[in-house]
Amino acid sequence: MSKTSSTAVTIHDVARHSGVSYQTVSRVVNNHVSVAATTRERVLKAIQELNYRPSLLAKSLVSKRSGLLGVVAYGTEQYGPSQVVQNVERCARKHGYEVILVTLREFKEAEMLSAVGRLQQFGVDGVVLLAPYDAHDIVRGLGSQTPFILVDATADVDGTTVSIDQVEGAVIATEHLISLGHRDILHISGPREWSDAELRHQGYVQTLERHGLTVLPRAEGDWSPGSGFAATRRALDAGISFTAVLAGNDQMALGVLTALKGAGLNVPTQMSVVGFDDTPEAAYYDPPLTTVVQDFGLLGRKSLDELLRLIEQPNAHSRHVVFQPQLILRGSTGPRFVPAR
Repeated sequence: MSKTSSTAVTIHDVARHSGVSYQTVSRVVNNHVSVAATTRERVLKAIQELNYRPSLLAKSLVSKRSGLLGVVAYGTEQYGPSQVVQNVERCARKHGYEVILVTLREFKEAEMLSAVGRLQQFGVDGVVLLAPYDAHDIVRGLGSQTPFILVDATADVDGTTVSIDQVEGAVIATEHLISLGHRDILHISGPREWSDAELRHQGYVQTLERHGLTVLPRAEGDWSPGSGFAATRRALDAGISFTAVLAGNDQMALGVLTALKGAGLNVPTQMSVVGFDDTPEAAYYDPPLTTVVQDFGLLGRKSLDELLRLIEQPNAHSRHVVFQPQLILRGSTGPRFVPAR
């Protein structure tokens, strides 16, 4: 039988080809342990030769699961959330699951709960929720009908969470600038309603206060290069004295670099800039950007692992998994500029 006729291949064809019963083929397809290794190998070879693709419906009848996972995400136009979603999906496929993605136009409790409700109608086995805002009310509204985990939620919410330590990311970035002699450090944060933006600002403030340094007025952007540019221009026009900038993400840092260059300020000789995320473009900025590295691949994979743990063990305890970021040094940071007298 040719591979081009794969749509006509049935579980009975595989059984005849491998010389076993269709029940044995079903057990192999569903990863049942009670199959001899030699038999499993023969069946898998037949599946490959015939290009057999078991239907999700057939598998669900045996496993009592749909083979579907849901992902509800907000902010997927941003680098971090998009990378997390991609890695959750890749990891899900490796475990034999298909993913239904629902993206939200607004991060509101009603929108999130409605999205989860739609996914439950498809019979998903579990849900990954990307929760960049305060998720306490959402968790209370979800109940226990479907296993779920929260990505980027604060660790004080009920339920299992997987996140990167945003406070620590801002701490190591600010400490780096202070070690270079900078005392006046401007923070251009992301939107205040984003948990990550608030946590990074907390880390910045805590570090300055620990060193007895002045916290400059907070500038705020919307994660875009244009907002980083505009916030930098406003600070310069307001006469705020600073020699370094901690940007809320790499895109805003790009706007910062452009604004500083337009103002005749050289980076890193006269001004230092640190970003956040380590996007693929960051190493090719002019100058290459010093930034906080977040392993979004690991975040996505661990999120899926934690969800599968809850699916396999319905009574498993909740836990909070937190990864530590790292600082990568490039050409956008240098010693504090001291004008000649």
